[in-house]
Amino acid sequence: FDSLDASDGGETRRNSLSGEWHARTASGTTQLSAYAIDYRVSLFSNFTYALERPTGGDQFAQTDDRKVYGLAASQTFDHVLGDMFGGLFGGVFGSLPARSEIGLQVRHDRIRVGLFDTVARQVTGGTRDDQIQQSLLGLYGQTSVEWTPWLRSVVGLRADQARFKVDSLLQALNSGEARDHLLSPKLSVIAGPWARTELFFNAGRGFHSNDARGTTARVDPRTGAAADKVPGLVAATGYELGARTEWFRGLQSSLALWRLDFDSELVYVGDAGATEANRPSARRGVEWNNRWAALPWLLVDADLAWTHARFSVADPVGERIPNSVGKVASVAVTARDSGPWSASMQWRYLGAGPLVEDNSVRSISSPTANLRIARKLSSTSTLTLDVFNLFNRQVNDIQYHYDSKLPGETTAVADRHVHPAEPRQLRLTLALGF
Repeated sequence: FDSLDASDGGETRRNSLSGEWHARTASGTTQLSAYAIDYRVSLFSNFTYALERPTGGDQFAQTDDRKVYGLAASQTFDHVLGDMFGGLFGGVFGSLPARSEIGLQVRHDRIRVGLFDTVARQVTGGTRDDQIQQSLLGLYGQTSVEWTPWLRSVVGLRADQARFKVDSLLQALNSGEARDHLLSPKLSVIAGPWARTELFFNAGRGFHSNDARGTTARVDPRTGAAADKVPGLVAATGYELGARTEWFRGLQSSLALWRLDFDSELVYVGDAGATEANRPSARRGVEWNNRWAALPWLLVDADLAWTHARFSVADPVGERIPNSVGKVASVAVTARDSGPWSASMQWRYLGAGPLVEDNSVRSISSPTANLRIARKLSSTSTLTLDVFNLFNRQVNDIQYHYDSKLPGETTAVADRHVHPAEPRQLRLTLALGF
């Protein structure tokens, strides 16, 4: 592929170790798992070419060297619902069967992360260089109850606590500690089955975590202007209503209407080292998922999704959410159980979407196809051939619209910036087990 800066690129590595232990008894299951990850990346990018630094160019380096440690524990147990209340409501709940689960999840990251100005991968200035420790603790519990032979429910609650500690090596004002917490309830109600069909309703709250550097930021590292801190945890609320059926022989199908609301938030932009305001947004759509066993040896998977995404607060610049794709489809055909041989072909379609808030510039849809042929050599070894972008389509993996300036130009130009999909590629893999 062509690039205006031939020194763009990077290196990465990842090593991980994980383990799991579980025990099953007559009343439930105990599970314990732990993991450790060593991750490092050094990435050199130049998105705007010579917009900010006409002489040497706008290339910058992002470095991330982190150690991640995690632990999870859970206990499930079967019981009678009335027992949860010490028999207080035994007459109301009677002997309704229930299954409950309680759990704990812990994660701790030790990170050295930086953002530097570079020319041909040589550092010329520093924007951010930080040592970070962040810890996430999650406690949850849920109970599923079969109220009648045709009605059951799941009620759950999760509590999350986040702690961030940032030591800024270039700007002491951006050092500090921050904490955040969030309660996330959820509810599921399932009715049926009737004629091998059931209806379901789900509602719940979730979250995403922000970059730790934004939670303690006081000044913009480039301009020195005052900066707003970002929340550590940002809530989202979702709803889903749908149906699942196996009424047709060999077909599993589900259809769901959904909605997802995101709170208004500030977002830490890693490419700039600063915070950026975002409006609250709402997304709603339809998903249709199907798996059809056409023959004992032939599977067909077909998934379709449509999404309507808009900012919730009016603004003269527009209400569309940039890079929100409206339509997605996937069809896969798999042939299996033909002796040691198996094969699959997948077609994927990503629809067009707005690149700017007023929808005046839109991305181009992206259809691709992949092929896989595998042969099992023994009980512990498999040889696989993958053909990516089977028909060698010239499409884009990602598309943006923003201002940039080429060397020698006097003014910036707003235009599309794309990363093309990889051309047709073959990959041969030998997997050995022991």
